[in-house]
Amino acid sequence: MLYIVFRFLCKLKSYCHNKRYPEGSIVEGYLAEECMTFCSRYLEDVETRMSRPNRNARLTNHNLAKTYLFRSYGQLIGKVKIAHLDDKSWVQAHQYVLLHHDSIEPLRNDYKQVLRSRSRSRRLQHRDIHKLFVESFHEWLGQTAWSGKDINDEVRWLSLGPNRVVKIYIAFLINGFKFHTKYRERLRRTRNCQIVFNSSITSYTSARDSNPVEGNVEYYGLLMDIIELDYYSKRKVILFRFDWVYVNTAREIKKDQFSFTMMNFSRLIHIGQELIDEPYVFSSEVKQFFYSKDPTDEGWYVVLYNTPRDLFGMGNGSRDDIDERSETLSFPEKT
Repeated sequence: MLYIVFRFLCKLKSYCHNKRYPEGSIVEGYLAEECMTFCSRYLEDVETRMSRPNRNARLTNHNLAKTYLFRSYGQLIGKVKIAHLDDKSWVQAHQYVLLHHDSIEPLRNDYKQVLRSRSRSRRLQHRDIHKLFVESFHEWLGQTAWSGKDINDEVRWLSLGPNRVVKIYIAFLINGFKFHTKYRERLRRTRNCQIVFNSSITSYTSARDSNPVEGNVEYYGLLMDIIELDYYSKRKVILFRFDWVYVNTAREIKKDQFSFTMMNFSRLIHIGQELIDEPYVFSSEVKQFFYSKDPTDEGWYVVLYNTPRDLFGMGNGSRDDIDERSETLSFPEKT
């Protein structure tokens, strides 16, 4: 609360341009700003403080946004670099799109059933079947989509795979967050490359576990690349490539005594070395966080979540939420 008071006093001091009469200078400056703010509300076709877009503005070209899958369209910042994906990166990026597209869900179930029927004689475990599915689904889909089966046109185009020539960006603006790659921030003090991503994963207790457990896990990572996949001008997807922190043991992530999340970058996962790795996510799925170095524990960082500009928590509008907020407010008693 005291910080708000000091901040307002600092704003009043900025109005003072005549040190001989500081009070009068502050009053004149405050009145002038209030008058300008009031008049600007009635000006049309003029960019004012009240009507200018935010620093992290929303997308404006809705027609172009329709060509991007998974609501991944945003504002691109900086120069565009053309690159060629290697075979492993191409498969990993393409697989992530296929494994999350809703229209391909029936085909994914069909291929899983095919793998189960093939594995009966080989006695493969559930974990091995999942690995085969992730590594070979794109090949099976490419053969099935053009074999005369009743499949919509979008799935057929996706089955062909994206162009290996991709666009790479160094900064991207989406959902009120501004993201920079780690390479762009190598000489900066500010950090916008930390990403938090909530994912549903399948957990196994051992290699022979036949009853895996589904659960949501928050992954923390550093943004390495921003790429644009082009499915030959039919559909496009913006993907973020990360180095993820290993979150399965207390050696890399933990809670301190104040319930703050702490992480350690000593061990990373899904860095793209194995074909089954998932280093890519959609740009619309991630949120931003910052980390602060713990001065008492070497190598550990405290996670601080970030919220977009001009976003306020107004509750969900339910009756319970209104009652809970009303209990925290103090109303004067009637006399």
